[in-house]
This record gives sequence, C-alpha cells and structure tokens, in this order.
Amino acid sequence: MIEEHVHFNSDGLKLEGVLAYDENVINPPLALLCPPHPHLGGDMENNVITVLSSVLPENGFATLRFNYRGVGKSESKLDNIAEVYEYWEAILNSDDCSDAIVDATSAANYLETTIGTKSMFVAGYSFGAIVAMMLSVGNNDVSAFTAISTPFGRFDTGFLKEYKKPKLFICADNDFTSSLEEVEKGMLNISEPRILEIMYDCDHFYLDKELEIANKVSEFCNIST
Repeated sequence: MIEEHVHFNSDGLKLEGVLAYDENVINPPLALLCPPHPHLGGDMENNVITVLSSVLPENGFATLRFNYRGVGKSESKLDNIAEVYEYWEAILNSDDCSDAIVDATSAANYLETTIGTKSMFVAGYSFGAIVAMMLSVGNNDVSAFTAISTPFGRFDTGFLKEYKKPKLFICADNDFTSSLEEVEKGMLNISEPRILEIMYDCDHFYLDKELEIANKVSEFCNIST
C-alpha cells in the first residue's frame, strides 16, 4: 500500500490530506473519509479514520482522509489559534456544517481527479458522519455512504427520506452523542436501503473496535460496488 501526503484547494485555502491506495489495482473505487469535529478528537489521524484508511486500500479502494480548514496544517482564513478555536466552537454549538461540506466536496473532487475513477463511497465519523451524509445527498458520483456515530440526538435526518442509495449506520451502545432510543428514532426518517449495525460494550471512541468497524465498512462498500 502506498500513502502520499497531498494538498488540495478548498475555498481559496490549501488543505492537507493523505491519499492511500494499492498501486497494483487499476481504476480502484474511491473512499472519502470525513473526520470528526476537531474539538472531539477530529483530525485525519483519528483512530477510526486511520484504520479505515489502512483497511480499505487493502481491499482495493483508494482512500483520501483530510483535515478541515484550520485543523492540523490545513489553512484557515483566521489569524490565530484562538480565532480558529472559537470558529470551531461556534460550529459545534450551531451545528453549521456548511464550510466542512465545502472542504469535503473539494476533497472528493481532488480524489476523483487524481485517481481518475468516478465510483465513490463516503464514510464519516461523528461530526464527519453528518458531513458525509450531506455530501452524499448532493453528489451524484457517490454510490453509498457509511455514517459512524451519527449524532441523531442533535441532527434531523429528514433530508434522507428520499435518498435511495445504500446507507450503513454504525452506532455504539454507550455513545454519549446518541442513545439507542435516539438512534432508532432517527432511523425512522431514513429511506431504504439502509443497514444499522449496533456495536455493544463500547462507547463513542471505539477503542480496540476500529478494525471491526473497518471490516464492516469494507464489506458494505464491496457489496454496494
């Protein structure tokens, strides 16, 4: 497997990412990986995201994980660390994903252009799950998405009522972002085909469960190809 540290433009900013692929696979399907909110362990080195970035290329996918604006070495329009912190805190409080969706869309375009194939899957974790879902609804090249630890208790999933492409939801039974009751209620707003995988005896951070998650995502993507 090859990993390349790359940069791409988004809204006039230079963002960083890591592209991973098997050089022996021709025209691989694509997988864009959206990290969680930066105040909740959210960057492209997150434990769940990095394991996805390792396992999916082993199963024939080309992946791109990336940092949103102002995270890691990705540029920001703000002047200092304090302003960047306040910017992301405001997003956390307002649930405004618009800039993150712009960044994820730019990442998706870069991945398509660089690899040269159009078959794309999107996977997101926590805040990244919302980004992944919203990106998928607005992008015809996305074949399916995976949402890990979707914060059902905070977000209305009604925009997925008419979305007919395959959807995989992975939730933990002890997740502070959503109770199982909130998960079940949120799933009622989501059209088929959909799969819900509940992982027991773990919390929002999925420590020691990353490989299990990655294998579930890989199997789902291969079935949906």
